[in-house]
Amino acid sequence: MTPDRLSTPVRRALLDGDSGNGDLVLACAGFLAGRRWTENGVVLLDDIPAGDEDDARRALRTLSRALGTLLPQDGAGQIIREVRYRGLTIGEGATGRYSDSREGGHLHTDGPHRAGRPPEVFALLCVRQSAIGGALVLIEADRVVSMLDPDTVEVLQQPFLFDQREEGTEPVPRRVLRGGDDGHWRFTYLREYIELGHRHHKAPALTARQRVTLDRLDATLDRLAGQDGGHRRIKLRPGQVIIVDNRRLLHGRTAFRDDHPDHDRLMLRTWIGVNRRS
Repeated sequence: MTPDRLSTPVRRALLDGDSGNGDLVLACAGFLAGRRWTENGVVLLDDIPAGDEDDARRALRTLSRALGTLLPQDGAGQIIREVRYRGLTIGEGATGRYSDSREGGHLHTDGPHRAGRPPEVFALLCVRQSAIGGALVLIEADRVVSMLDPDTVEVLQQPFLFDQREEGTEPVPRRVLRGGDDGHWRFTYLREYIELGHRHHKAPALTARQRVTLDRLDATLDRLAGQDGGHRRIKLRPGQVIIVDNRRLLHGRTAFRDDHPDHDRLMLRTWIGVNRRS
């Protein structure tokens, strides 16, 4: 995927933290109205100021604010999350998340467990990339649904419970699949959080039909992730940011490892609310 390069005035606005800059606002409106976004739900940008972590945070925060409303990623209100290996596996403990692990697979959307507004968009900025692995994998929701049988589609449009990954909280009921007014299907999904949500005290266990449905969905996602042409794979370089429609695209990554513990893979992520339609 060929990245778009930012103009000098836009880069300056990102360095200055000026989310209201006219050039930046105009550029962001163009990203979300352009052909790549409307057709594919993804935009890749190059040359983001990210040589210094403070610059990277400022640039990502500024860009995200120009795109829409920054949404909290946890109960403490964290706006920018470091996606890095924290020595955990997905779902480990009461709060361990996918972003804390270095596992691959687990195709999902971001924020299905948040009690408030799930993000329409997420932005991921590469500060440091892993020596091996760590590529982003993107799969179109419409492609997934086209491969599912009618019963699976029907069950996915019924509520499931998502664990919030916060101590003392109740699971969030949410449909995994729904259609949009524009004719595109939209997912809200992370299998491990559903499994944890239905294990809560007083929460109903997953039914046999629900479990078979999720197994069929996961098998389809795995099949597409392993097929040429079934997915898009992008390994971000330092200074690149990818903006992704968090509903029309499911995503995951390839497993990764670093050769040196002092140079670990570091991505910065924001969740963005763009509109409230579909």
